[in-house]
Amino acid sequence: MKFWASLLTMALMCGTVAFAQQADGPPRGPRGPRGGMMMNPQNAVPLFGDNLENGDFPEGVWYFDDEGCLCANKDAVIWTKEKYSSFVCSFEFNLSEHTNGGFLIQCSDKGNWIPNTIEIQLLDDFGQEPNYHTCGSFYGFQAPRVNATKKPGEWNRMVVMCFGRNISVILNDQFVNHINTAEWTDPAKSPAGTDIEEKFRGRALASFEPYGFIGFQGLHGNSPMKIRNATINPIRNADTSGEGWVSLFGDNLENAEFNPEVWSVDADGVLRATKDEVIWAKEKYENFALDFEFNVTEKANSGVVIQATDKDNWIPNSFEVQIFDSYGRDVDMSDCGAIYGRCAPEFNVCKPAGEWNRMTISCFGSMISVVLNDQLITVMDKRLWTEKDKNPDGTEPYSWLVNKAPAETENAGFVGFQGLHATQPVIYRNVKIRKFERPMRPQR
Repeated sequence: MKFWASLLTMALMCGTVAFAQQADGPPRGPRGPRGGMMMNPQNAVPLFGDNLENGDFPEGVWYFDDEGCLCANKDAVIWTKEKYSSFVCSFEFNLSEHTNGGFLIQCSDKGNWIPNTIEIQLLDDFGQEPNYHTCGSFYGFQAPRVNATKKPGEWNRMVVMCFGRNISVILNDQFVNHINTAEWTDPAKSPAGTDIEEKFRGRALASFEPYGFIGFQGLHGNSPMKIRNATINPIRNADTSGEGWVSLFGDNLENAEFNPEVWSVDADGVLRATKDEVIWAKEKYENFALDFEFNVTEKANSGVVIQATDKDNWIPNSFEVQIFDSYGRDVDMSDCGAIYGRCAPEFNVCKPAGEWNRMTISCFGSMISVVLNDQLITVMDKRLWTEKDKNPDGTEPYSWLVNKAPAETENAGFVGFQGLHATQPVIYRNVKIRKFERPMRPQR
């Protein structure tokens, strides 16, 4: 799928991962036959910390043995202290005979994790036909395509790539499973029509928030498992300290087109407006990452304009990434981080009014992504928006946005910040952009 290649590209633009583009299908694996995913060692960190300081687990249950392997002596989960939405996790595991464990993601309730978690099964099943209990399965939901598990006592390597609702599993350099939880709307049947295991039928996977804790199941049964080199490479806000990042508008707004009676920047670099007029960057951008901080007042409503082809009539001739006081709300396509009127964020990570938020907007061809406060919350592939008056999920865009189908719009355009929309101000700082002249190439 082109979607996957483009999404991985934007992850690279944010400085998270490197990848090699491929013809179709989800990534095959690290340095696999068609490119696939490669970890960027600069960003991969131990999943639970060097000394488990970032792990949440009962005292005395999880420990490192003399060989530096992570082990458990009871059936209790070790969880990350932090929640994650989009990441690449890599780890090695060594199974004894009859081992039955799991790698757990998107957990929303540690105290009642079984019905509130997606489990990727870790099982001694060498030589068996795959089913939805075997190694690499989405436990109880979907079997792996092939059985790639090694014999007990040998080290296996698993890579789990999670981009919101799209999750892929690579086991021993073979692509074994992929799921898009948005397609799993029936609590009893898979999108392919197969049965979901009965004990998991109470809640459709599509209702899961693609955001949660990560963990390993402990000593389930009497057959231990060893884990080593467990790392995570999360998609975060961009690292703007690297080469190519510049101030979007210039330190003194010299790279901007604006009304000087409306927009100003103070001695602390804080950008603000007194009226509802856009400040535009002078240059057009196509492939880029834009990173900035913003602080909203209560009920503030503003936006960042991208791919604008007509500055004088920008509303139906651009896309707007919404800036909004959304703290605590059930988000929709008008909330913070939404592609306004077209694509709602997957979940809400907005901070309360008065606190600084950080956002990275990445545009690469038809792909638009939004990372808010270190979480990937919105991904829009304009190629899927083929109707001007209907979104792919069946919702209707706001009438004042309708001009042409997003799939027909240009990818290059002007970037701007909306001014004092309504009466509640928004302020900005550290507004930086990095442009990309051509498609990303794999790191060697």
